[in-house]
Amino acid sequence: ARGITPETMLRQMQEQLSKYRLMDTKLTQSKSMLNAKIPEILKTMDTVKFLKQKLNDEAEAIETSFGLTDSVFCTAKCKAQKTVHLWLGANVMCEYSHEEAIEMLDTNLVAAKANLANTLEDLAWLKDQQTILEVNVARVYNFDVESRRTTATA
Repeated sequence: ARGITPETMLRQMQEQLSKYRLMDTKLTQSKSMLNAKIPEILKTMDTVKFLKQKLNDEAEAIETSFGLTDSVFCTAKCKAQKTVHLWLGANVMCEYSHEEAIEMLDTNLVAAKANLANTLEDLAWLKDQQTILEVNVARVYNFDVESRRTTATA
């Protein structure tokens, strides 16, 4: 574009690069969250399936250990129930039948995997854009240096 100095162009490119870096940080955080969420969903699904199996087996009470505080654990005997209570977050816990819980967890797992795939794709695109922009910043800077040298010798 005419009338734009290399300094102006460099400033605009640096602003865009800082936006890309911010997006990179947010996407990386999202990736970390999804990488933690997927195993948690799988673990919960396995637990619900285990409880459903125990209900069908009409087994004795299930003995389990749970954390009372960070360093204190207790043991409890629980009878198999027809429903499970799932913590959905944001201070919300809902009661589901075993089948409903497995179905909901499976839906959440599929969505989390799709979100992770999209996030990884976005991160790859963003890395490419950052590299391209950094190369262009170097080219504009080198052009500016060469222009100043030419002007100084003339």
